[in-house]
Amino acid sequence: MIKKKFIITSRYISINSKKQNYYSKSYKKIKIPYIWFLTDTVKTKNPLDISRKLPFNSGILIRSYNNKNKEKIIKNIINLKKRKVHTVLVSGRHKSHSNIDGAHLPSWLNSSFLINKKLISMSAHGAIDIRKSINIKADIIFISPIFHTTSHPEAKNLGVIKLGLMAKLFKKPVIALGGINNNNISRLKGLPIAGCAGIDVYNTL
Repeated sequence: MIKKKFIITSRYISINSKKQNYYSKSYKKIKIPYIWFLTDTVKTKNPLDISRKLPFNSGILIRSYNNKNKEKIIKNIINLKKRKVHTVLVSGRHKSHSNIDGAHLPSWLNSSFLINKKLISMSAHGAIDIRKSINIKADIIFISPIFHTTSHPEAKNLGVIKLGLMAKLFKKPVIALGGINNNNISRLKGLPIAGCAGIDVYNTL
């Protein structure tokens, strides 16, 4: 199981954010998981195995853009979702599958495939993405990278202060992403975010 500190701290952050009324009442009605697992073609060797070990009601964002088994991964995780009540979003283009909760729009893809999606999330790397979030009617914003990350070692991380400022500007549930682990997650306490996400933090399961 994931180390308890990551789970407990993410849950505390989410509860505190709701109490402080950081985002509109309409979004309080949407059940947003406070921990998210992002699949990765290179880093995630067995996404289904990790998904099985996640707590009930976790969020799973299936990316695996270049994985030839992407459709099989989607199908297997959807079958698991029925038992563990996970929220499952799929990033990028893919075949139609029932029981997917919504779609994720990566920064490099246009929004034409988002029509009639139940739940929409998007990546954000700066305040410039606010207008885009309004245009596509995004429900969840994944802001990254917060800390240094091995996925994009050349990218400049936003840091805790900038994350807090950006989260308030979006006025929608924000999930922090990028380099978050058991050693630094406590630094996110008190910020206006709905939860935390990661890739590497799950590889020790």
